[in-house]
Amino acid sequence: MNDELSSFIDAVYKEPYSLIRNNCIHKSLRIKAKAEELGKGVDLLCCMAIMPVKKWHNFPLIIIPHVYTEIDGERIDVALDPECEESYCKNSEVKVVMPVNISKIRRILCRRVSPRGHLSREVEEDL
Repeated sequence: MNDELSSFIDAVYKEPYSLIRNNCIHKSLRIKAKAEELGKGVDLLCCMAIMPVKKWHNFPLIIIPHVYTEIDGERIDVALDPECEESYCKNSEVKVVMPVNISKIRRILCRRVSPRGHLSREVEEDL
């Protein structure tokens, strides 16, 4: 990963977490946009996450949906800021269950459908 993207990801990671304004979806979408701008291969994934909460003696908290980015095959999860990680767990410790590649689904569904109602050859080849 290049320095510009790494510093951008670090800046997004340090922004305070907010359930309404700056959650995992907002942060991941911003990272995806920046990575695409820099020409990186990036995907957005949605999943169910299991997060051990330190302040409750590692009681597992289930989060549905949880969103993170994958840049060139590397998982980038910056949902929680450093302050939240002290109470909950590190972003890297979040267990991901049933990840679904939203970007790939979007690419398949947004392709052109032929006038006769059949999928185009490009879509049929992907399936």
